[in-house]
Amino acid sequence: MITEKILIVDDEENVCRSVRKILSRKGYTVADALNVADAVKKINETSFDLVITDLMMPKTNGMELLQIIRDDYPELDVIMITGYASIDSAVKATKLGATGYLSKPFTPDELMTVTEKTLADRKNKPVVKPQAKLVKTELRIPDDDIIDVDMPFSAREVAKSTSPEYVEALTHSDMPLAKRGTGKAYCHTGKRECVRVVKEGRECVGECPIEKKEKARAAKSITRVTRPNADLIDVDLPFLIGEVEKVTGADYISCLDRSDIPRAALYGRNASAKHSVLVVDDEPIVCHSVRKILTKQSCAVEEAFDVDVAMRKMKLNKYDLVILDLKMPKRSGIEVLQTIREQYPDVPVVMVSGYASIENAIEATRLGAFNFIPKPFTPDELSRVSVEALAA
Repeated sequence: MITEKILIVDDEENVCRSVRKILSRKGYTVADALNVADAVKKINETSFDLVITDLMMPKTNGMELLQIIRDDYPELDVIMITGYASIDSAVKATKLGATGYLSKPFTPDELMTVTEKTLADRKNKPVVKPQAKLVKTELRIPDDDIIDVDMPFSAREVAKSTSPEYVEALTHSDMPLAKRGTGKAYCHTGKRECVRVVKEGRECVGECPIEKKEKARAAKSITRVTRPNADLIDVDLPFLIGEVEKVTGADYISCLDRSDIPRAALYGRNASAKHSVLVVDDEPIVCHSVRKILTKQSCAVEEAFDVDVAMRKMKLNKYDLVILDLKMPKRSGIEVLQTIREQYPDVPVVMVSGYASIENAIEATRLGAFNFIPKPFTPDELSRVSVEALAA
């Protein structure tokens, strides 16, 4: 027996009526709302399993409703429908948590397919528990219920109008006192003053957690060659990579070859670059164009025309952004995206494609792509998306 409840949100009554008719025939309980305010009211009154919302609506649009649902009703699934379908809106909706994206006009079969798939996947999802509400602090009320000699007021009555914390903080001056900062004591483990010694009355066992965090932050801020320190630079350069890198830096190491001299054309190039970007595309003209555009954005850009070369480069260098073509020889961009997300989850990936479609964009976004840009793109489009990805 079908028990799922669905809410349709669209400012066009005929659309609500048509969708309700299609879904009701299958046994679903369907309600509708003509605007977001009415939709939120109904969500608060009824427990729905799925919301099907239009994108373009007056006042508050479907994207804003999706944001509201993600923040306040995370247990709800959402399907976005629109007569103005685009890759950009599909990517945004997917990143906000939409489980489906359907272009108008759609057939009854298309609507049922995406609805049934969403509700079937919902059964396998973990239950989202609502956050526990904060418990108010209980006020210790004296027997006579009077705050103080010079404040002959009922503590219970004042607490109702203010808060228990306010009453407890009142003094003879009739003003709440600011909380005193927690004292510190010297910790021999971390060789510094530490609040934990005062709070728990003991020093940390093993490595100091503060010192550990500081080391982790310092390690992230340094670009290092990821090969083991025991590796030698080359046959005629019998020096440890790690030791030389400490003195010269990773850029110098990457420029060394058998000539024992850094290549002048590479060493020092983009010395002022703030970010390192890898472009993976089998078309050299695309790679060169991207490099030309992003170099103006203070980025050091490297190119890879082959996916295997790209993965080797990622093993040897640290990149802040990868721009990846969807159609690549040997392996597709989607497969390479999955590999990058598994091995380098902190590196944002922007997909580009001359064969862009809404389906491809949604699939890439669900697999972890930061954004999806169809070719040909303008310098402004690439710059905007790259800046957003590097700032994320």
